[in-house]
Amino acid sequence: MSVYGLPEIHREQIRGAQLIASPGCYPTSVIVPLHPLLKRRLLKPASIVINSLSGVSGAGRNAKTELLYVECNESVRAYSVPKHRHLAEIEQELSRAYGDTVTVTFLPHLIPVSRGIFTTITAAPADDVSPAEIFATLTEAYAAEPFVRLLGENGTPDTKNVTQTNFIDVAWRHDPRTGRIILLSAEDNLVKGASGQAVQSLNVMCGWPETTALL
Repeated sequence: MSVYGLPEIHREQIRGAQLIASPGCYPTSVIVPLHPLLKRRLLKPASIVINSLSGVSGAGRNAKTELLYVECNESVRAYSVPKHRHLAEIEQELSRAYGDTVTVTFLPHLIPVSRGIFTTITAAPADDVSPAEIFATLTEAYAAEPFVRLLGENGTPDTKNVTQTNFIDVAWRHDPRTGRIILLSAEDNLVKGASGQAVQSLNVMCGWPETTALL
């Protein structure tokens, strides 16, 4: 059995898996905040807009001039718009959560830092759904997760607080002017967004403590 290896979402399936597809860095930063809300149909899927900013290491070790740090420094730019290679992965998992096709706007940006991803998501609540219900759902979904740190309505994720770790920090806001929900997340693209998440899934598969080698 093969499983999409996001432990916070598919932990039970990972336990019996033979093959794990470890999620990409952008998808992790998007799926973790959105999955429980779409699963309960608390958001209008067509309203979802995702802005993500990634450090230069997110491009790997490709020898491309535009990815050299000296070219990226003192510069911010969008890339792979309107269809990034991770968009299919994002929409696959969001659609599975919602139980119907979910199509989102995803805007990735390259920023002049070595590592880290910061994602801002805006969406409209479903009809008759209050911000309090949305925020309570996030708290219920992740309160016991060892690598999801919930910063609530007052906290702000910051890449400097997650780099070199397997944590993903998540916060939220309600904009009363527009009625929209704002979700914020930060992670290390090389750990929770890559190797650390693979180790986390390995721990689950092998029945070891999930935090083994990650704290």
